Amino acid sequence: MNKYKVIILSLLISFMGASCEDWLYDNVNEDAAHEVLPQQVLPVVLFYSAQLQFDHAEYGAYLTQTLTTGGRNQTSSFAYKSGWGDFLTMNRHPQWRRHFYDIGVNAKEIIDEAHEAQAWNLELIGRTLRLMSTQMTTDLFGDMPRSEAYESNSPHYDTQESIYEWMNQEIEELIGMYEDPTYTEAATNIPIDQSIDRVFAGDLNKWKHYTYALKARLLLRKLPNWENNAATCQAIITAVNRALEGWEDVLYRFDGGNGAQNSPWEAFGSTEQGGLGWEGRGNMLNSAVPTKYFMENILGVFESHNNLKGWAEDPRILAFMSARPGPSGTSDSGTEMRYLDTNIGMDVSYKVDNYPTLFPEVDGKKVSVYTQNTGYVPLFLEEELLLIKAEATYWSGDKPTARSLTMQAAEINFDRFNLSSIYGSSYTRYRNNYLGNETGTGNYVTTYFPADGFNIGHIMRQKYVCLYLQPEQWTDMRRYNYSCEENGIQYDNTYVYPGLKRPNNIYEAHWGDDPKAWINRINYDPETEEKYNKAELERLGAYKNYQWLRKPMIWQ
Repeated sequence: MNKYKVIILSLLISFMGASCEDWLYDNVNEDAAHEVLPQQVLPVVLFYSAQLQFDHAEYGAYLTQTLTTGGRNQTSSFAYKSGWGDFLTMNRHPQWRRHFYDIGVNAKEIIDEAHEAQAWNLELIGRTLRLMSTQMTTDLFGDMPRSEAYESNSPHYDTQESIYEWMNQEIEELIGMYEDPTYTEAATNIPIDQSIDRVFAGDLNKWKHYTYALKARLLLRKLPNWENNAATCQAIITAVNRALEGWEDVLYRFDGGNGAQNSPWEAFGSTEQGGLGWEGRGNMLNSAVPTKYFMENILGVFESHNNLKGWAEDPRILAFMSARPGPSGTSDSGTEMRYLDTNIGMDVSYKVDNYPTLFPEVDGKKVSVYTQNTGYVPLFLEEELLLIKAEATYWSGDKPTARSLTMQAAEINFDRFNLSSIYGSSYTRYRNNYLGNETGTGNYVTTYFPADGFNIGHIMRQKYVCLYLQPEQWTDMRRYNYSCEENGIQYDNTYVYPGLKRPNNIYEAHWGDDPKAWINRINYDPETEEKYNKAELERLGAYKNYQWLRKPMIWQ
């Protein structure tokens, strides 16, 4: 990682001004480069774009109640892992710094330098990544600096509405450029290979289709609360169709490291790596426990293992985790898929090692596509595209097509997690039980994909599984306002996430006054914003205000 830090330091020094730059150039080694070229910065931006996916997904895995911990404290150093603990006292939220300093500063350097050199291919990729990062960041924090982000240490915060207006304009301009050979085939474009672009090796056609996917994701925010109408649904469907015309999954693989350097999920939680952090922070998956909600309501876990039925109605469970033995010398010492209700805590007889490992193995071989060192970090998957289209198709009134798209996404997800290799000769039976055989029948098809009574909940719960350890999981849940029996919110006369409830042992100081209050956003990074931009936080009413965490996004 040292080479990245050197590049970033060089970039930060370059912003000190012309006079400093002149002095530096008078004192550099004539045999060494005194300028960082945009093609040298692109690998840094891509690396941090992948890291951003992890930053958001790691918070979301707990806030969507996919994972919990063995503890039951109301507060902890990681508020999102406890009972929605004291977020205001957390030292730092990494997503903020990742966007503004790691991606934003470097992307600005790429865009400015590439534009001046008319290296349109680099400008296009840089702007695409900046837009992706902007949406993820505003969807986590709400209002934030954009138009004046790099003009001072205390920039004005733009409204989330204006940020979305800018993103919609930016995506249209980007697509127009991607469709124009004047830019994509310009003689001034700089050659880009795999060493510079680990995602698409500079293939602008593939980047174009990713940009259409980002447009679909932008438009999706209008569903189901903002502008849920026929025009919106059709615009989403059109964007997805354009993306799928030449689609290739947007995956980041860092294959240049040793040991745990290749995968943030594997490196941060691996006991064999000592649980050490990667880029300064750890996910601690080795101390995480699957939740009752994830296991019972989403995966349909069985009380005990049966070779004919498997571990759960959803066979993907073995791609997510492996069962482990219970406490020795107790009546529960067998190997089981145990789980905990969110933040309820373990019984005194149990340890985390009695719950499933999230680094799954089959016959001694690691099988996860995310939590092993040979895995990858997804920026956008085909399943997400299909489920975006399914959601828009559903709200447009075509439920049969929405159901078909949802099943297609699940089938692709089965392939992604290599279920055929995990289950071997038994795969067809497990697959057919869940997705149905040639006649459309299967033991659990009517539970997950009913031909009669198919509703928006079936789509969103399937997306919840397909986007396991992905950032959109929590955004989707917030878009549907945690629709469940506990808060009484329904969409199309159905609970989207039945069985969901607020965590046990919730942090009463912030959440005890209103049993229907749910967390909707994260407070601004205390390390930077409370020190350098306090006046803006006070203007928004966000400064040390726990009520800010409840404020809905514009798309809620």
